[in-house]
Amino acid sequence: MPIEMKFPKLFLQLATVAAALLAGFFLTPAGRAQPEPEITDSRFLFIFDTSADMKKRLPAVQTELIQLLSTSLGSQLRGGDSIGVWTFDKDLRTGQFPLLHWSPDDAVTIAASINKLVGKQRYANGTSFNALKPLLNQVIQSSERLTVLIFCDGEDEINWTPYDPGINEVFQQRLAEEKKSRQPFVLVLRTQFGQYAGCTVNFPPGMVSFPEFPPPPVLEPASPPPPALVAAPPPVIGPPLIIVGTNVEAKWPPSPAPPLPTNPAPVMPTNVAPAAPTNLVAPTNTTARSPENSGPDRKGELAIGAALLVAAAALGALAIVNRRRPDRSSLITRSMRKD
Repeated sequence: MPIEMKFPKLFLQLATVAAALLAGFFLTPAGRAQPEPEITDSRFLFIFDTSADMKKRLPAVQTELIQLLSTSLGSQLRGGDSIGVWTFDKDLRTGQFPLLHWSPDDAVTIAASINKLVGKQRYANGTSFNALKPLLNQVIQSSERLTVLIFCDGEDEINWTPYDPGINEVFQQRLAEEKKSRQPFVLVLRTQFGQYAGCTVNFPPGMVSFPEFPPPPVLEPASPPPPALVAAPPPVIGPPLIIVGTNVEAKWPPSPAPPLPTNPAPVMPTNVAPAAPTNLVAPTNTTARSPENSGPDRKGELAIGAALLVAAAALGALAIVNRRRPDRSSLITRSMRKD
């Protein structure tokens, strides 16, 4: 194939690879699933029974401890997890061993330090699990995740866990055998967010079994608070009376003014005193009318009536005179009237 044909093909392949790389570079962060929140507070507590019977089992305890720490408790321990150590018989003893943070590189050193503490204990008295209860409950409540390993002889009963009947039954069944073989019981308790999450009873030598933690609870988004109830305003009943001294007045709100008429009629004021006239002449002969003459003027009426009578009489007299006047018309006119 000619070279000029190979070059476009090679160029196309390189362009395809470059595009894929760029797409992966830009799209991977956006498509990557967000990790679920992890529990950061993971604690481990080793508790050793120092009763008189445990002295015979001390070598088996130390051997089992080395085996456990050399494997990070079967990969249960993670870097940074805290490790505490207690001892007890009839009483609880804390503070003898400093709190450590696990590192696989320090496994041998941590195992040697714990074995040294366990080896120098005074083994006496009997076993009392009740000595652990008060302080252990506080630690359980304050821990997100807690794993407790109790190395004990099984001579006492436990009465403060949800697994008490099963634990005590196993102790009774295996007590004689473990005592004869001088092996300890290894009791494992697990708690999460203040609640017991699992329990196992183990019989060394051999690997200790750890119950699985339940998945952490999914935090649901908080629902919005319900709307606040607003009380309806009380009905308006008018303002109360305000009493000041001896005057009582009601403080009512002012009523709205009535609308003004388009053609208001003139209103005569009723509370304005009439002005005194300045051009009036006082009559000199003023006679007060009697109550009887307070009506229309009767004399005027009589004068009008008399005038009408006179006019009627004059008309009557005029008619009589005209009737008696001699007829001065011609003879022919008079004869025609008669006809």
